[in-house]
Amino acid sequence: MQFIQTLLQQYGNQIVLTMVFVSVMLFSFALFVMTNSWISVRRRAISGAQGAFETADAFDLMGDADRKGTLDFVLPKNEKEKSALRQFMNLAGFHGYGATAIYQVSRLSCAVALGLATPFTYSALYPTHPFYMVTIVSLVMTYFGYMLPRTMVSFRRDKLIAEHRIGFPDFLDLLVICVEAGISMDAAIDRVGSELDRSYPSLARNLKFMSMEMRAGGGTREALENLAVRLGLEEAKSFATLIMQSEELGSSLVQSLRVYSDEMRQKRMSRAEEKAQSLPVKLVLPLGLFIFPVILGVTMFPIVLKIYKSLGI
Repeated sequence: MQFIQTLLQQYGNQIVLTMVFVSVMLFSFALFVMTNSWISVRRRAISGAQGAFETADAFDLMGDADRKGTLDFVLPKNEKEKSALRQFMNLAGFHGYGATAIYQVSRLSCAVALGLATPFTYSALYPTHPFYMVTIVSLVMTYFGYMLPRTMVSFRRDKLIAEHRIGFPDFLDLLVICVEAGISMDAAIDRVGSELDRSYPSLARNLKFMSMEMRAGGGTREALENLAVRLGLEEAKSFATLIMQSEELGSSLVQSLRVYSDEMRQKRMSRAEEKAQSLPVKLVLPLGLFIFPVILGVTMFPIVLKIYKSLGI
């Protein structure tokens, strides 16, 4: 009993804050689940059926989206939001049904972990600070923990999209070579995906997904559209439109691919030139903050030293 009293005297504020924090988190989570369920029911009642997102099939590789698991409660109830979340994870290179559930659980886990650890750490480092400061810092760290997984996934998504944009002209060049050699479009995409596996692994992986989708009986139009959505590039959407128009109008596929490949290479060169031209402007700040003061100090130090010696200081 004395140990409990001592513990309450030393960590009373932290324990109370932890209990309040857990209660608020549980209440917010319950309210979130109830609200999503109510909105879902209302939408079904109004529309008569559950709305389907147009690009949902673009991310449901091998039927992963239809699988049910124990973590379904953390996923959005709205199909449009669920498909958008699945698209966000696929653009970052995380495929499959489990990726979205793990992502949602990681956000909640990071928020709860940082929110619970902050009161004890902050109170140990700053024991004289008032109680409301601990509360504010805990809430800030909770929000930071909730947004940290999304930030990391966003960085990975941007990195992969940049890789797709750089490697797409090379993909078109190799595709032109294969088609000119008499290889069919399906076999050419499969061969090019194998060739790009070392240089552009994410692009090659998405090309393999496209080949698997076509082997499973999917149409060329749907496979190309799904590839464009997975890559997250406007160039890929234009490529899908080009292939479809060539087939419908009966124009030369090789000539269309060659022209489009030249255009993509020119675009890549233009982006490289744009980055090179913006480099001097970006160097102004580090030059002014780090290099210029050092040069000024090295230049002025002998002069200042001579002045001090001449004045006898």
